[in-house]
Amino acid sequence: MAPSEPSSADDLVAGLRRAGLRVTAPRRAVCAVLASAGEEHLTAADVAGRTGAAVDLSTVYRTLDALEGLGMVQHVHLGHGAGAYHVGPSEDHHHLVCEECGRTVDVALETLQRAIEGVTAPLGFVPDAAHFAIVGRCAACAGG
Repeated sequence: MAPSEPSSADDLVAGLRRAGLRVTAPRRAVCAVLASAGEEHLTAADVAGRTGAAVDLSTVYRTLDALEGLGMVQHVHLGHGAGAYHVGPSEDHHHLVCEECGRTVDVALETLQRAIEGVTAPLGFVPDAAHFAIVGRCAACAGG
C-alpha cells in the first residue's frame, strides 16, 4: 500500500457510510478509538475496552472487518494471541514484537526482503510477508 496520512474518526465513519453501512453510536466509538491509536496496534478487545461504553465485541469485529474491506484498517498477526489492527493504509512493513513487554516495532519491508526471498524463492512460495511478526525480546528486555 502507498503511504498516507492516518485517517481521522470522521474519515472512517465516512468510509462506512460510503459502503452503505449504518453509522451507529457504537461504530462511531470504534472509529474514534482507532483514529486516536496512532501507530499503536490494537486487538478487537483493546478497541472494545477503550470505547468507554458497552460496545459489543461482535460490533467491534464487524466494524473492523468492514473497515479492513474498505482498505482503511490493516489486520496483522503479532505473534501469539489475537490479531491486531491499525489504521491504514500505510507502507508495507514487518513487525518485531517483544514477548516480554509487548512492545511492537515497525520495520520497513525492504529491510528484511532479501532474507525472506532467500527462504521462499527456492521453494516457489510467494509470502504475504507484511502479515506476520518476528517474536523475540526487545533490547531493553534482553538486557542490551
